[in-house]
Amino acid sequence: MKKLFVLMLTIAVCTAMLTACGGPAKGGDGYPNGTLTITVAYSAGGSSDKLARMLQPYLQEELGINVVVENQGGASGQIAAETFLRKEADGYSLLAVNAPGIYYTVALQDTTYGYDDLTPIWVESYDPIVMLALNASPFDSLGDFIEAAKAAPGTYSVGFAAGGGQQATALWLAENLDLDVKLVSYDGGSDASAALLGGHVDVIFGDAYARVDLVSEAKALGIGTNQANSAWPDAQSFNKQLEAYGKALPSDEFQARMGCYFVSSEFVDKYPERYEKLTEAFRNACADEAYIQMLKDASVYDSAVLEAGSDYSGQMTQMAEEVETVVAPLFSGN
Repeated sequence: MKKLFVLMLTIAVCTAMLTACGGPAKGGDGYPNGTLTITVAYSAGGSSDKLARMLQPYLQEELGINVVVENQGGASGQIAAETFLRKEADGYSLLAVNAPGIYYTVALQDTTYGYDDLTPIWVESYDPIVMLALNASPFDSLGDFIEAAKAAPGTYSVGFAAGGGQQATALWLAENLDLDVKLVSYDGGSDASAALLGGHVDVIFGDAYARVDLVSEAKALGIGTNQANSAWPDAQSFNKQLEAYGKALPSDEFQARMGCYFVSSEFVDKYPERYEKLTEAFRNACADEAYIQMLKDASVYDSAVLEAGSDYSGQMTQMAEEVETVVAPLFSGN
């Protein structure tokens, strides 16, 4: 009886200690224990918002805490980033925003943060820039459009979502090939897509996988990557086509969009173990077969990256440098 009492007391003490420390699934400091908030830097219903909400239940299950998604659009991500960085750097807040778009805010706007204040923890998706025309268009390649624009200055129009890689690509081509074309900006890619379908512009630049909705009605004149793209398999790279003009975009995958989750760099410095635990939670959640099937069912799996942000830090640094040295001068001159 005495031995049984001692055993029960030992179990009770151990259970109490585990509870006080946050349980066996928690880190040494009890992390995570509370609510984790993902702030999406765009309005509800967009691709970034949809992807965050698809991930939310799997990340919540993996962490064992409540995970909520909120939206704070405006100023190309600047408003959300500044609000996010004012929060406690404790690992209970994430910022879902696209790169290099967030770097545009630093280069072109008056921000309270710099390039080094945000650290990517997870790369969700990757989408190169594509140039599209309707199937009935006389253009079949970037070269066709260039020749037509040179032959008839001021005649043709180019649409794109404002303030990102699509606009940067259009500006770069117009400047470096001396093209007199009408550049038309829209609030988002879907608006530019609608303009193309409505015959309001001759071509648009868009994110390749985001514009898969146009596959039956449009053709790709070129794409910003040397890799085969499953959405637009016949598209030839911009730089391959630009060889005929003795030109080349600054990089083969110039300003391609990466959907990312960021933490504050202060958090990484203060809590490296929490950062690693959060990264591992992303890795495990995104390995869930049900989550992967959900991405496939939503036709977004082909654009999925699902890898740690630390593996892409060099690529993001290159993106930021391109924004600072190449893109910012293009925007300031227009």
